[in-house]
Order: sequence, then structure tokens, then C-alpha cells
Amino acid sequence: MKRFFLAAAVSILIPALAPAFDFELSIKDRISSLNLEASAPDGGTRVAAALAMELRIPEDLIIKHKARTGLSWGDLSVALYISNRTGKDINIIVKDYKKGHAWGRIAKAYGIRTDDLLTTMGKAHNAAKHGKGHEKKEKEFKEHKEHKEHGKGKNK
Repeated sequence: MKRFFLAAAVSILIPALAPAFDFELSIKDRISSLNLEASAPDGGTRVAAALAMELRIPEDLIIKHKARTGLSWGDLSVALYISNRTGKDINIIVKDYKKGHAWGRIAKAYGIRTDDLLTTMGKAHNAAKHGKGHEKKEKEFKEHKEHKEHGKGKNK
């Protein structure tokens, strides 16, 4: 009889826990791929620019968080995303992570949809891989400069 209840409990719990395990594997994969991208020459700069573009956070602030927290680029991207979406101080989120909590548990605790987190990390990874963060910044700078120049021309 005990074996029956044990088998029943396992058959119920495994499907219920599968999405959490799947998320943790997916997030670890995204973290690893972002870390791999950052390890390439100029990779850290590209990752910081991509995160700045994706999360709308100043790039220099991202670099400061990286130095201060000691997190990998992938883990930092998760912490920044959660902080950005919830308005919580990134230090609190990093503290939770350094206590040994998994990112899935932290995201859930702050009401973050794991699909949204994975999607954003995927976009940031693709942007870093293709150097999109710096290209977009340069384009925005040129457009801003041209707009200012046109404005001066009209006033003369």
C-alpha cells in the first residue's frame, strides 16, 4: 500500500515539477550562452550594450553592477531584468541569488513570468552576438546630432 501511494505521489509530482525543471535548464542555457558571448574579444562591451538597449538601462550602470556584484554576465542579465521589471533594488535580488536560491524561484517570488525572462535574455544574447547594441546607439547619436543641427539651421 505504501508503494502505491509513493508511486501515485511521484506520478503526480513529476509532471507538476517538470515546467520548473525545464525553466531552470533553459535559463542555465541562456546564461551560459551569454557568458560565452561575453568571453569573446570585446564581448563584455557588446553584452553590456545589448543589455542596455534591451532593458533601457545606461550601459555604464550595467558595467558598475557587473564589477560590484561579481556576477557573470548571464547571471547579471537575469538580476537586471528582475530588478527592471519589479522596481526592486538589484542588491536585494543579488543577495537572494547569492543565498543559493535558483533564478526560477527568485523570478517566481517577484512575480516574473519565466517566459518573459527567457525571451528578453534571448533578445539580449542575439543583440550581443550581432553587436546590435552599439549599432543602435551610434544610429541614435547620429539622428540626435542631425536633429540638433537642423534645429540650429532654422533659427538663423
